Amino acid sequence: MDKQEPRERYEATGEERFYEQAKPLYEQALARDPGDAGLLREYGYLLECHGRYAIRAAITHYQQAVDADPRSQKTHLQLIGALAAVQDLDERVLACYEQRIADAPADPGGYRLLAVACLRAGDRDRADRMIRDGLRVAPDDPFLVEQQGDLYAATGRPEDALAGWRRAFAVTPEGYGISMRFSAAVLLERLGRLAEAAEEWRLISGWNEERGGNHPPRLPAARTAAS
Repeated sequence: MDKQEPRERYEATGEERFYEQAKPLYEQALARDPGDAGLLREYGYLLECHGRYAIRAAITHYQQAVDADPRSQKTHLQLIGALAAVQDLDERVLACYEQRIADAPADPGGYRLLAVACLRAGDRDRADRMIRDGLRVAPDDPFLVEQQGDLYAATGRPEDALAGWRRAFAVTPEGYGISMRFSAAVLLERLGRLAEAAEEWRLISGWNEERGGNHPPRLPAARTAAS
């Protein structure tokens, strides 16, 4: 069978049977000629299409989960990340989170989600406004304080970022995690401030040991966009 035909059919339809037909054909062809640039490109695109279809399936489930439990911040964050991955984080999505703020202006949750969505969409100015608005509502909200540090790091303000992450750690309740300390360690290493970075890693190690090594850090939702 010609490997290009099932690949093109899969690209057009998303039917898994065409992917299952095309994948072994490309693998066999690459085993015979692993340096063929055309084969490598076509196989890479096949895998990219497969990944995109999988992410779109995930988006469907995340959206259903959001509909079932609109207050779940974790689900919203996963939905935002998936939409960003397939470049579907558009103004329509951002408008939904703006409406959430309008409906509950005293709830910091809406500001958190809109700020993350703006960061993932590449709109740092708008994200900054949302973080500042959210902090006026909840000045010690650890998520918003950490996001502000992330934004400072992304916009070339390392000292402000480090200060923001220290403050986030200071106001963080038990169970939140220490992702901001990981951020500080990585940034300090990047700046060549290795002694300070080492101190951060020691703090992280000690924090985890105190909790039996079973408490991984909360992964920051906006880190990918802000780095």
